[in-house]
Formats: sequence, C-alpha cells, structure tokens
Amino acid sequence: MGGVLCAAVAAMLLSGSGAEAQKRGGTLIFGSEAEFNGFNHLKARIFNQNTVTPASAVMETLFAYEGTEIKPRLGLKLEEAPDRLSAVVTLRQGVKFHDGTPFNADAVVYHYSRLMDPKSGINTSMLAPVKAVEKIDDAAVRFVLAHPWTALQSALALEHLLNLIGSPTALEKDPEGFHRKPIGTGPFMVKEWRAGDRLELVRNPNYWESGLPYLDGVTYRILPDGNTRYQSVKSGEVHITPMDNAGHILDAKKDAGLKVLMHEGSGALTWNFNHTKEPFTDERVRAAVIYSIDTKAISSTFYLGTSNVTTGLLSPASGWSCPNLEWRSYDPAKAKALLKEVGKPVKFTITAVNNPNSRRMASILQQFTQAVGMDVDIRLVEQSQNVRVGVTGDYQMDVWRFTDFGGDPDMLLTYYFSRKGGTPVTRHDASKIDPLLDEARVSSDRKRRQELYCQVAKVVSDEAIFLMPNWLTYHIISQPVVRNVPPVLNNITRVRAVWLDK
Repeated sequence: MGGVLCAAVAAMLLSGSGAEAQKRGGTLIFGSEAEFNGFNHLKARIFNQNTVTPASAVMETLFAYEGTEIKPRLGLKLEEAPDRLSAVVTLRQGVKFHDGTPFNADAVVYHYSRLMDPKSGINTSMLAPVKAVEKIDDAAVRFVLAHPWTALQSALALEHLLNLIGSPTALEKDPEGFHRKPIGTGPFMVKEWRAGDRLELVRNPNYWESGLPYLDGVTYRILPDGNTRYQSVKSGEVHITPMDNAGHILDAKKDAGLKVLMHEGSGALTWNFNHTKEPFTDERVRAAVIYSIDTKAISSTFYLGTSNVTTGLLSPASGWSCPNLEWRSYDPAKAKALLKEVGKPVKFTITAVNNPNSRRMASILQQFTQAVGMDVDIRLVEQSQNVRVGVTGDYQMDVWRFTDFGGDPDMLLTYYFSRKGGTPVTRHDASKIDPLLDEARVSSDRKRRQELYCQVAKVVSDEAIFLMPNWLTYHIISQPVVRNVPPVLNNITRVRAVWLDK
C-alpha cells in the first residue's frame, strides 16, 4: 500500500499540476515582443531572447537547464577524461529530425564544426576552449579541449545559437529556406512564418520524449507594443506573454482572471558603451555616465519595485555574487568632476528599442546625463534590428541584456568580456580580464573561481565597461488555463510540456 501511495505522489509531482491530469490538444497563443531574426545560425549570427523562445521549441540542445539542474536532452551523459582535456558525450538514440533524417554523431559534429569555423563570423567565445568535436561512433562524440574546462556541460546546456542543433541535410539543401523554416528534433515543427504577423508551430508527432508535447501547436503572434500584448492577454486573444511594464505587472497581480509568473534572473538590463567610438574611448566619460544615473530612482519610479538595483556584476540570485565589491553607483558630483577633467563638451546618442518601455528608459537616461552637463540624443531602432546594431558596433551607447548564465558564469562572462573567440559587443580592452577568465576556466576550486570572477567584476566597474542599472526580474502574464510553465530562465518561455486546461 505504501509503495502505491509513494508512486501516486511521485506521479502528481512529476505532472507539475497536483492531482490534475494533463489535458491534450489546443493551440497556445503566445504574445511575442518582436519579429524574429531568423533561424539559420550563420545568417542570423546571434539569436536574441525573442528568437530563442520559438527556436528552442523546434531545435534542441545536448543538455538543458531545469531550474539550476542540468538535465539530458539529445545528450544522455558527459564523461570527462582523466586528464580533463576531452569529454565524451553519449547521444540519445532513435531520434530523428523533422525531415526524417537521423540525429547522430555526424549531426553534432556538423553543427559545432560549422559554427566554430573561423569563417563563420559567429562569436564562439562561449565555446572557446573547444578545439574540435569528433565522432567516436554514431552514438558518441568527443569534445577536444585546449585546456581543462570545468563549465563544459553547463556551456552545452545553455539554449542559444551555438547549441541549438538543426538538420544538416536541411541546412545544406536549402540554407535560405532553413532561415525561415528551421528543422530540428524538437517537440514542435514550423508550419508557417508570416513576417511581421505570426510564427505557427505544430506538434511533432514523432517527438522522442514519450507523451510530449501536450499541445497541438503554438502560435507566436508578433505584438511589439506592450500595451497591446497586455490587453490581448486580458481579453483572452493571447494566452501568455512576457511583460516588462511594471504598471501592467502590478495590475495583473490584482486581476483574478490572470496569472503572473516571476523569475529572478542572474542577468541585468545593460546599456553598452562602444569603447571604439568617441566619447566612450575615454574611461572618464563612461564613468561619468554611470555616476549620473540614479538607479534607486529608476527602481522605484520606472520598475515600481519590480526590479532591484544592481550591486555588482553577478547577482545574489546567481550564487556567485561579490558582497565586498566596490561597484560604481549614483554620484552626480563625481560625474560633474570627471566631465570638468575631460575639459570639452561631451555629446553622444543613446540607441534604444522602439517600444514604450525602452523609449521611456532612454528618456530617463537622457535626463540624468543632461543634468550633469552632457548633450544626449536618442535614436530608435526596431527590436529585431538591435542585434545587428550591437554586433556590428553601429552605436555609441546601446540597450542590451546581460543574460542569465544558468549555474556557471564562465560562458556569459567570456562572451561579454573576453576577446578570445570573438569581439565583445562593447569592444573594450580585455587585457586585464582574459587572464582572470583563463584561470577560472581551468580551476575546479569553486571558491577560487568565485574570487577570480569577483576580480573580473572589479575590472568591469573600475574601467566602466558598461552601465548596468537593474537586475532582470522576468515576468510572464498568462490566462489561468495555461499550465505547467517552467521557470522563465533567461526570459525564455519553454513550451515542450505546457498544456491548456480547457
């Protein structure tokens, strides 16, 4: 009797919905913040969070984070060699891409070799220690490393462009077609992408995980305006949407007809300085901007208490924070003194995304910087274009996101601050940071690694590499019928096990 009861309780916990059985069918309508930047890795060059959300429903990674734990996906296990200079990943067998071709070692080797090719133009710094990926047999690959790398499995578990694996056959046959209609192994397949309107996914009937997905499909409606998205979810036209407007979040919490899901991230909203363009070639100007911004006022008036002020590079939620770090913060007197020291007028343009929240934030930054004597303009670009702006360096100061990094900071700190494997978005001098990251990458001592990452954080603050006012707290607003939404790590809503209670 006790065994039966334990089994029943376990089944309830696994369902994520108490005693209720999951219901099958229905199409989830998702309110997307912006147009997608395409799905062919080489053409897109980077997948922003908005693009990763549907991409991760179509293509999959070897491993994936569930909360803070790494779980198997297309890879079953990772075994490190005794010398720590390689690791073998055993692959899931019997999996097929949506085009019917097999997922196997050849597909994994093709994927990583294609992206790590120096001619690809992709920033591969998050996988910089990987020298090669080799086929052992159909069911296993070897990652050959330049040096020991503690964070390899964590790196392979992050859902982003470098890890989302597509069909080699489809990519070779029709790379342009793949850009609009990617083919992976995921729980959903692309039916149609209508530019500027919607992306329609349908259930993969041959998905390798038994019983999933529950939904018949997912439609991502492109609704850049936050007010429109909020009204659409209130009316039931949309089932679920990410929301960064504090007023809407607080309003939704009071509405019995809505659910608000919150995830305290380990990343932050950032405003990048382009270190290769005047006036931000001068550290004093970068520091003056940071000192001019009243982040506490932003937290209370813009975020209405829904997001906290940064106190360092690594958030308390990450488990890697640096409590003794001297982090630059609001001090208008210091800002004015630095500008006086510069001795000439400081003028620049802030690039912001053309939506109400980003426009308002840019205006707030403009007011603070002008209050200490800077001349600041605002340039607006569409969210789908802001990736190009950042990647090509077509900006002086630009809005960006310092994203969540799962359980290990190595990959994201390397991506944002190292010059090994690519050019960081801020285009800063990494000569002080790279040796610290190199040592942390090979160390298996958790305490020593944290000390090194705190030294990286100090350099970021001392050299005023970017403006990082507030931690990212992700909010998702949904209709009550939406069930089993997992934690919104990195602002990505994962739909593989979501179901509709109707």
